[in-house]
Amino acid sequence: MNPYRELSLLLRISHLFDIYRRQQMRKTDLYPALLTCVGHVCRNPGSSQKDIAQSVCVDKTTMAHHMAKLEEKGYIERRPSPEDRRISLIYPTEKALALEPMLHETYVAFYENLLRDFSPEERAQIGPLAERLFLAARRSVEEDTTLK
Repeated sequence: MNPYRELSLLLRISHLFDIYRRQQMRKTDLYPALLTCVGHVCRNPGSSQKDIAQSVCVDKTTMAHHMAKLEEKGYIERRPSPEDRRISLIYPTEKALALEPMLHETYVAFYENLLRDFSPEERAQIGPLAERLFLAARRSVEEDTTLK
């Protein structure tokens, strides 16, 4: 076991996915982090900015910047929450909804390319293992008091 190598490989897969998304979505005016946010908002209309930040694992300041960019570019709109008017709920615009199928196809194509040499049994293991890794990573960050 070599934790540095294994984590490095996971990070490089993520980096290569960003490169792939940038190539596939080059006709848009969005970089990968904003594409992630657009995808989330399209799949979860009416989410709060805080919920989106937690889901995509970025801090509140970064998410505020992302939402401002997406609003400025016409991909999202903010509406006050009926329960608490201090909270804005985020909704996709028609521009975002039109982009979502291409974004989905990009994810599917990369995933299929990534797993094309895997057996059906190996493919079946990827999802549960990825979920466990994600939950463990989130737990590590939440439990690390040096980050608070």
